[in-house]
Amino acid sequence: MPDVPEVTLLLTAGEYVKKPTEHDDGGCFAPFVPPVPVAPAPAPAPKPKPPSLMPLIDSILADIGCVPTDATPETEVPAPAAAGSTDDVEMPLTGEQLSAPVEAPLPPPRMATAVELVAWITRSLMAQTYLPADAAELIAFWVISTYFQDVLTVLPCLIITGPAHDAGVVLHLLYNLCRRAALLAGFRRSDLGVLSWGCQTNLISEPNLDKRTVALLSSMTDRNCSVVDGQSLIKHAKSTAIYAGENPITHKILNSIHIHISPSNSAPPTRPAWLQTMMERLPVHLDLYRKMNLSYVKQWTWVPFGVSSETAAIATALARGIVDAPELRQKLLTLLQVQDRQQLYKRSGAPEALVVEAVLALSRQDRLHAYTSEVAGEANRILELRGERLKLSPETVGRRLCQLGLRTCRLTLAGNGLTFDKATVALIQQLAVVYVEEDLLAQTENLHDSQTTGNKKVEEVEEVV
Repeated sequence: MPDVPEVTLLLTAGEYVKKPTEHDDGGCFAPFVPPVPVAPAPAPAPKPKPPSLMPLIDSILADIGCVPTDATPETEVPAPAAAGSTDDVEMPLTGEQLSAPVEAPLPPPRMATAVELVAWITRSLMAQTYLPADAAELIAFWVISTYFQDVLTVLPCLIITGPAHDAGVVLHLLYNLCRRAALLAGFRRSDLGVLSWGCQTNLISEPNLDKRTVALLSSMTDRNCSVVDGQSLIKHAKSTAIYAGENPITHKILNSIHIHISPSNSAPPTRPAWLQTMMERLPVHLDLYRKMNLSYVKQWTWVPFGVSSETAAIATALARGIVDAPELRQKLLTLLQVQDRQQLYKRSGAPEALVVEAVLALSRQDRLHAYTSEVAGEANRILELRGERLKLSPETVGRRLCQLGLRTCRLTLAGNGLTFDKATVALIQQLAVVYVEEDLLAQTENLHDSQTTGNKKVEEVEEVV
């Protein structure tokens, strides 16, 4: 994760945060306390008036019989205005009135950057789960993409496998972070009508996936895909995260990223003091980030290189929500490349992968065709080189070829097979990108060359003898 610059960030209209540090929150979500306005200094007390001589003068005048008739005592209160009168009552001035202190306006909120959002989401996930840092970062990218799904063409699906309890914790955290999320126990096609009006992000717990549900979830990753509902069509594409059971090898959902949670006997992580505040205010930041960048994301795109077409579509969708952070987009691409490699290694032991690898090796031998029995023999040779005891029959290989779209035909009276024309070779190369790891293929070819060289040397020795 790239270093996050030390910044001061206003959360809401009056609260600042700082970049989270490695071990504590660093006061990143401490509330902002506005400075108390300094009241103006009180006016100095008026100087006491000298004692009045009027009482003494009045006493002297009274003694000599001269009493003033037009004098009004100082304490006399003016008579109130007559009923119905519109004249204002003149009130005596008791002293100078002080104006109320004017508080300085709070500074306007500053939008959180993509680097800060990814860092905060990652820290929040790792503080409550035992997810690896790379998995938590990949989930953080996916969370941000849910706030821009209305302008994306591909809506990647997040697949979670592992222990049910740990996956449930992750789904509940995503419920607090994702845009207008709904937690669903199970999922069926008949639910699409209700979900089209309610939420924007589906969080599904479906540990027993079937092929029909997998096909439905795959179609939901395509923005332009619709389903028939009675007499109308409904758009059902949404950002979706699904718990697919404990087995990491699940049905393949198109445009998906896979997070596997390894079982652990450790106690749940201790919740830090800053976590509750961060989980409450992260959606505020994400909403503001969406409002400030929606028009830009709508017009901007990013095309990665050096990855398969499906991985490129996923990377483009997730990276469009990462604004002004090229190093973060490169980090995303690296994470997806690592996951692609892991998925290839998992699929390398499947019969389909062995058949594709065998056909690819035969197509590189300047052959015009290959019998199904020859493909089975090549697949079994690869298994033997890897120390596996499994054997594939020609019948099994023939069925796998048809499932992969490689149609066999009658070559001669000896049997069926593949013709290596231009279209077939192109399809084989496309399948190899999905099923065959280049390093693994190179390793197999090296083992084959070594075995061939060894056999030739044995033959030469036998001839000499």
